Amino acid sequence: MIGKVPISRLSLWKLDDRSKALAERVPCSVLTALLLGMRGVSEQNVSEARAWLRPDLDDSLERVALGTSSREAAILWRKMEGAERVVVYGDYDVDGACATTLAMELALASFREVRYFIPHRHREGYGVHENIVRNIARNGCDLLIAVDCGTRDMNALKAARDMGVPVIVFDHHVPGDSLPEGAVVVNPHAGGDDVSRTLCGTGVLWVWARKEKIAPSGWLAGRTDLVALATLADHVPLGSLNRGLVSSGMEAIRLAQRRGLRSLLSAIGTDCQSVDEEILVMKVIPCLNAAGRLGLADISVEVLLGGTGLENNILELVRLNRKRQSLSGEILEDVLPRVSGGESLVLSDFSWPVGVLSGVASRICSETGLPVALASLSGDHVRGTLRVPPGVDALDVLDRLSSGLLTWGGHRFAAGFSVPVDGWQEVRVKMEEMLFSLKPVPELLQAIEISPGDLTEKEIRSMSELGPFGSANPHPVFFSPASGSVTFEPLGRDGKHLRVRNGGFEFLAFGGAPISGCILDSLGWTYRPRINKWQGRSRVDLVIGSIVVSDGFVMEGCDS
Repeated sequence: MIGKVPISRLSLWKLDDRSKALAERVPCSVLTALLLGMRGVSEQNVSEARAWLRPDLDDSLERVALGTSSREAAILWRKMEGAERVVVYGDYDVDGACATTLAMELALASFREVRYFIPHRHREGYGVHENIVRNIARNGCDLLIAVDCGTRDMNALKAARDMGVPVIVFDHHVPGDSLPEGAVVVNPHAGGDDVSRTLCGTGVLWVWARKEKIAPSGWLAGRTDLVALATLADHVPLGSLNRGLVSSGMEAIRLAQRRGLRSLLSAIGTDCQSVDEEILVMKVIPCLNAAGRLGLADISVEVLLGGTGLENNILELVRLNRKRQSLSGEILEDVLPRVSGGESLVLSDFSWPVGVLSGVASRICSETGLPVALASLSGDHVRGTLRVPPGVDALDVLDRLSSGLLTWGGHRFAAGFSVPVDGWQEVRVKMEEMLFSLKPVPELLQAIEISPGDLTEKEIRSMSELGPFGSANPHPVFFSPASGSVTFEPLGRDGKHLRVRNGGFEFLAFGGAPISGCILDSLGWTYRPRINKWQGRSRVDLVIGSIVVSDGFVMEGCDS
């Protein structure tokens, strides 16, 4: 979907003498040096520039600190070696499924019998639940390992302690005023350093296992595929440590050693050797996520573990993802105009499937720059998701509403909550007032203005050294001002896409046919270059991301 960007939100960069100076000293291409400058690297800081281009995972791991509980957890883990009844308690999103898989593989190397449990999104909801913990304890449990959850589950983990079950928590969610009694909580937000606080849940577990030497480093290197998937899925900042983990993880995926992941890639029409962060984000992660959103997250875990029934599980993931796409599209079509038109920022419909709402809310927040909350009925209560733009803290919003909430938690930009049905209307009104009163400052879109002819395959490969791209390390975006005549040619068979020709260059506008008039009246467009390989040949494609318009520009069919 092609977006719309007012010219006031576009920050343009051009090649300059500072870029040339840094490029000579690193050395790297001048365009890569400009991208480093956009990330705050000065022409004097050659060592920082080289670290950006060649992140040293071992060095990052040496310096990162998870907190004092890291060693305590390692002592308890080793004390329990050989335990016969160990339970891994996970979460239903991709980070939770990957953390559950990694915890299972780590635990199976240390303990005799290991099983896992992931709550159902609709029946139980997020977190460690007291009634489930009591059932686990009654059925026999020597050690409970909670991953990507547990930090705020005070009553549940106190119940585990009271029933004689030791607990280790590996989590990255922000704690409340205190930590659960009787549990060893490895959470960077409770004593870790700044770098460790950027890790996802799977990342916390992997880094802990590496630093505490729970498993051989070579064995753990082969499991960075799980960390890469979880890191990209959770949109955590891609600083040096996370970039190193994702890079290592993509290399692990390319080695095709994880049977389930290899089969899933084949089912969605790609292969291990072609994997990059875009394929993971656009194709693999949505499939893995669909299980927890519309079915059971266990399906994703079984695929990642390479368990029995692999072929049927993969077919089910693909089917669920197609269903998710269809449902999300229907809700987005209904809700987006209402949010962008100022009608409401908190919307609910008890016929909506709860599992797809977070993805829809993220899309709306990203495209409008507005905070938005979506909610639906889940069992005997209302469950919702809140997404906010930069400059707003979702946890702070929910904290101020906490007296009316059953549960809540998450991250600064994305959080979830549940409310009694009879209290939803009151919470909805208060949340609406709060969100409308917020004054988020729209982020500037950083774009480079150069001749598209300068974006050669060699230059694009040079820029890729700054990857993997993602949160806090965005993919390079370029701007082409409209100059002279703009012509169109159909692209593909369904009539939805266009080739846009302007200034002697060709751009691809996927989904651009319905807004061709907007493209004609625009000031230009942002685009991303990509290398397209086909039948042994390659070329550079320029793919339009957004049209750039004057402030206050309004035309029917152009609202993104």
